[in-house]
Amino acid sequence: MRFDLLIRGGRVVDGTGMPAYRADVAVKDGRIVRIGRVQEQGERTIDAAGAIVAPGFIDVHTHYDVQLDWDPLATPSCYHGVTTVLTGNCGFTLAPSKPEDVAWLAAMLSRVEGMSKEALATGFEFKGGSFGEFWDRLEGRLGVNAGGYVGHCAVRRWVMGDQASERAASDEEVRQMQALVREAMLQGALGLSTSQVAVHVGEDGREVPSNHATADEIVALASVLAEFDHGAIEIIPRSFAQGYNDPDRELVLKLYEVSGKPIELNILAPTPQHPMGWQRMLEFCHEAFEQGVRLHPQFTTNKLELHLKLADTFVFDEMMEWREVLTQPEPERSRRLRDPATRARLRTQLADEQARAVAFDIADLEVEAVTDARNQALIGRSMGEIAAERGADALDVFLDIALLEELQVSFRTRMSDLARQFIHHLVETGVKDPIVMAGSSDGGAHLGSFTGADYSTRLLSEWVPETLSLEQAVWRLTGMPATVHGLRDRGFLRSGAWADLVVFDLDELAAGDAYRVRDFPAETERYVADAKGYRAVIVNGVPILEQNKPTGAMPGHVIRGA
Repeated sequence: MRFDLLIRGGRVVDGTGMPAYRADVAVKDGRIVRIGRVQEQGERTIDAAGAIVAPGFIDVHTHYDVQLDWDPLATPSCYHGVTTVLTGNCGFTLAPSKPEDVAWLAAMLSRVEGMSKEALATGFEFKGGSFGEFWDRLEGRLGVNAGGYVGHCAVRRWVMGDQASERAASDEEVRQMQALVREAMLQGALGLSTSQVAVHVGEDGREVPSNHATADEIVALASVLAEFDHGAIEIIPRSFAQGYNDPDRELVLKLYEVSGKPIELNILAPTPQHPMGWQRMLEFCHEAFEQGVRLHPQFTTNKLELHLKLADTFVFDEMMEWREVLTQPEPERSRRLRDPATRARLRTQLADEQARAVAFDIADLEVEAVTDARNQALIGRSMGEIAAERGADALDVFLDIALLEELQVSFRTRMSDLARQFIHHLVETGVKDPIVMAGSSDGGAHLGSFTGADYSTRLLSEWVPETLSLEQAVWRLTGMPATVHGLRDRGFLRSGAWADLVVFDLDELAAGDAYRVRDFPAETERYVADAKGYRAVIVNGVPILEQNKPTGAMPGHVIRGA
């Protein structure tokens, strides 16, 4: 036999957590057909001597639903060894949708997930239809593998129209939603996603449709998954920041009771009001596991820095005074931000420990980029420094600088040494915990605020071997997400599995700092992070990147649960 691809002499880490071993890997017709000592030749051979050969990484929390239309490689996730992306998280999908609702759903995504309205208008092609029709059109057009949840917001909008953002559903409307979820599952949905977080506000200023659902409605939709041999549930409950209150704990346990499916939860993260809420949530998850309930929160190893422009940021949305101002169209938004009375209200809310919903101080924000050369001297300077020079308040300085360029000035957060130590402890706790999944890159979302797609590279290069063995780290990136989400023949390196593979030099592996590029439709901007150390990223037996450079190949599959 002559193989299509032969990877010779690498150190195989197979995704099971078992110790690594040296072997050749042979691929034919997109699948792994032999692991061991291969004497035959391949049409193509990759020398993996001194390198690790592992299953391709699976990014479980992304919003690439839209971006795949113009970026079938799902960059920058693929730069970091990712071969499969799961989309449609947090209840946000573009399907199922009636043609007249596509623009509304896209605008909601633009606001909630920080996607460029101009890029959506120029590059997004879907005109409405079923969940299956959304994914059918991407068959044969993907570089990576991709599949998704069916989102609660789209299902609710289909059944209730504009009232989905106003009220609870009737019993008949819930039955209609169940039918839509059932149809999506039959068409290959990987499960159901929803969220009820106050920060999720659509472009119209109202909370998103799923935030108006009762617990009974969410349970009813989740119960549909019991009819299928595949599927998972992804949910961010309303009280996630405080570690889940009693009603939300009851809801999550009920979701498992009626569906029997694994439940993917939010990342372990602190908030100003509840710095240890993540710990209470993790304790609840372990208590649930003792009862046989499969709950999986996530840890994130990407750099926790934010970039923001007041032209389009979401980061202040949990504070009602800020949200009300920053959802205004221009020029009204800028007019209000100049108004002293408005500034006084914004300042009061920032000072209110109960209302404050940002984990940084305005004084610690620094100017990252400007569009007018006359303002170049501001770059790298913090609001606190400038305020001290001017004898002014940091908030006034922040707003004044933002208004210099019609709210297009870019800022970024700084993290204190104490905060950095706390975050390290939090992440280390998650990395060591066997029920916590790696992830939450939010790939495809919040493009002007951060990039989290480097989490896989950072897990391997910054937490191995001191905190986690290489074999366990690879399991968390491959075998574990495949198992939780029921992905057949992926996530493990074994004969018969699809040949999603990554070849990397562990000693050279590193993630770069985030930087801005203008490479999206309508020449819109986003943040990306590059990687070093990857020799090849292979999808279904075909390299899509070699030495970190795209090959132009499009071998990706639409991943369907049915």
